[in-house]
Amino acid sequence: MLASILVELIKLRRSKVIIVALAGPALVALLFFGLQASGASLEAWPFYFFAGFTAWATFMLPLTATIIATLVAQFEHGPKSWAHLLALPVPKWRHFAAKAVVALGLIAAMSVLTGALLALGGWLAGVLNPDNKLIDPAPFAGLAESMLGDEEEMFGDMDVALLVKNWRWAVAERLAYIYLSAFLLIAVQLWAAFKFRNFLIPMALGVGGGFVAIFAQTSQYGIYFPWLMPFNTLGFMPEKLNMALSLGLVGGFGAFLLMLVDMSRMQIK
Repeated sequence: MLASILVELIKLRRSKVIIVALAGPALVALLFFGLQASGASLEAWPFYFFAGFTAWATFMLPLTATIIATLVAQFEHGPKSWAHLLALPVPKWRHFAAKAVVALGLIAAMSVLTGALLALGGWLAGVLNPDNKLIDPAPFAGLAESMLGDEEEMFGDMDVALLVKNWRWAVAERLAYIYLSAFLLIAVQLWAAFKFRNFLIPMALGVGGGFVAIFAQTSQYGIYFPWLMPFNTLGFMPEKLNMALSLGLVGGFGAFLLMLVDMSRMQIK
């Protein structure tokens, strides 16, 4: 399995996937750096991060996941090398699993890079425009907790952690939730990319799914839509967050297993 993953990593060096992996986080960070530097202040670091994560979870993550899944599959679809690859003396599922691991690893790295570049952009915007310097709310933890008082139960521990001393942990945790809840989306995109030689089909699926997600946000069934699950982890309703995380993660592993079984049985010419 490790050898198959190393082969896929070598293929990455000859492709444009790395450019996509760098461009997605950079665009999100650049957008919010520009907004912050120009005067559209979000005042405190947690709100700045969550605004950036919203753009990442809603638009850039689904889009880049679609492109990465399509490019990873096109390594074999393009030169029509599936027949040669699947004729090697190793289980067929291993090739597809290696590609899935590489895709998941790339998107995990992109998620971390998004957080890091947002932090860099927020700091740089404060240097260039001191009037909009982002505030660390940790020193005001005692004041915020005393003002909430009995209302803490109504708002929940998650809000308190976000607003006061544990905001860094809350931000990092939510970035991880976005990634894990995207597993089902990534699995669906990879499955479609492997299944169809024409790259337009998985691209249309990804773009169409993202478009529908905009209108599905207000639907009671939107919680079950794979393209909305990363976005749903950003809310403050524990039941909605847990549902999105569970469906995205468990459903994603299930979809990956079904994909491996299905693709292993296919005779690709």
